[in-house]
Amino acid sequence: MIKISLVKCGEYSKAYHSVNEAVELIGGIDSFIRPGEKILIKPNLLSPKEPDKAVTTHPEIVKAVIKLVKKAEAVPVVGDSPGGAIRNIQTVWEKTGMLEVCRKENVELINFEAAGSREFDINDANVRKVNFSNAVLNCDGIINLAKLKTHSLMSFSAGVKNLYGCIPGITKVEYHKLASKNTDFADLLANIYDFLKHKIRFTLIDGILAMQGAGPSGGEVRKMDLIAASQDTAALDAFLLDVLKQDISKNLVLNSLNITKERLDKIELIGTNPRCFNFKNFKFPPLRRLDYIPKHIVRFIGSFLWVKAKINKKLCRKCMLCLKSCPVGAIKQKGKDSCPAVKESKCISCFCCHEFCPYKAVNFHKSFLAKIFIKEN
Repeated sequence: MIKISLVKCGEYSKAYHSVNEAVELIGGIDSFIRPGEKILIKPNLLSPKEPDKAVTTHPEIVKAVIKLVKKAEAVPVVGDSPGGAIRNIQTVWEKTGMLEVCRKENVELINFEAAGSREFDINDANVRKVNFSNAVLNCDGIINLAKLKTHSLMSFSAGVKNLYGCIPGITKVEYHKLASKNTDFADLLANIYDFLKHKIRFTLIDGILAMQGAGPSGGEVRKMDLIAASQDTAALDAFLLDVLKQDISKNLVLNSLNITKERLDKIELIGTNPRCFNFKNFKFPPLRRLDYIPKHIVRFIGSFLWVKAKINKKLCRKCMLCLKSCPVGAIKQKGKDSCPAVKESKCISCFCCHEFCPYKAVNFHKSFLAKIFIKEN
């Protein structure tokens, strides 16, 4: 049986007790880590946002896991590759609270880009070889600390999606160009997970504050009071999607990993009863409603059914992160004082610009048919 623990925690100030309980319920930290091992704690550090914005893994969750790794007499290190090389990593560390936590706990905070990387063939049909940070490759094991969030491209961002941050720098954006279709990118995420899963000791989801709607950075904060943990990352993602009333057979990443509803029958739930959590009416990105349109209809009207990125000039601060993040150069700035604009004919709808924009200035421009099929919540 696949063990999944659920623990209710209403305040981050009580995170250590709740995280410890969640890990104990699936076997205890000593069953996952041996003394002397170097363990990479991998949070989601998407962008330089304060912890209460629910964009990144909360520092109290990271601190709790650091203490557990030390308790097991292993060596914890913390790292992620946030938004590639287009951001100031020091600002990310400071804003997210990682710098303060690691200083207080005397733990190394690793810059994935500075650590170097190596290429591997992971049997992906679109990306011939994938770069992984040496920080990931050289550790003995990984504790995957994901955030419970929606994702405008892939619908859901939790355990499996969090591992995309093991790829350093701007390379992550380049892979969006090579795997430009949703199905191709889902396959890439699945192949990255398959390559790394032997290193993952367990995955723990920070859902005390979650994000719903237009995630992973522009959605709404939703208080869920949830901590969830499991050794099986993909099964944990499938379970969470199921309790959030999503059909897991429609999830492209889980499909690529051959995770079916039958897998849910093999789950042993431990801890707090799921009925104690407010999973009802969780808002997923409206764009993903396209997934529920029958494929034969999509094939017939596909060229008339599209969604492209569009920049809201009223919200734009001209930081140019959208321009720098676009893998196909579809975003241009006509003059140094003008807002950037999207050339729709070049846009591949990867929504990297939406993901990286810190000001929620990237919206979606829909075709006439898309406006009919995709209604905002």
